Amino acid sequence: MRPVATPTLDMACLNPTPSLEATKMDWQGQKLSEMLMQIMLVVHALVAFVAGYTFSSFQMMLQIFAGGVLLTTLVTVPDWAWFNRHPLKWLDPAEAEKHPKPEPPVSKKKTSKHH
Repeated sequence: MRPVATPTLDMACLNPTPSLEATKMDWQGQKLSEMLMQIMLVVHALVAFVAGYTFSSFQMMLQIFAGGVLLTTLVTVPDWAWFNRHPLKWLDPAEAEKHPKPEPPVSKKKTSKHH
């Protein structure tokens, strides 16, 4: 009797969080992304309000703002190349071991004696 092959399950495909290598947005890119998001949402909110007020249509206002939110999401959420203009250079683990870790500062507390 031959052994039955059991299917193997690749755990990487079940991991919902990407690895650190997959995310490439640097710190300045995150700041730029957040600034763009805030500006775009405010501009779309103002345009939607003015259009809704001008045409007396609440539905139009919501549709314009929803389109603005969708456009803002497409611009700011993915890791576009312009969000990685200043990549961080990490130390190699072997190189990091050669450098001593900084010691925490020793606090000098004055002891107060009640006489």
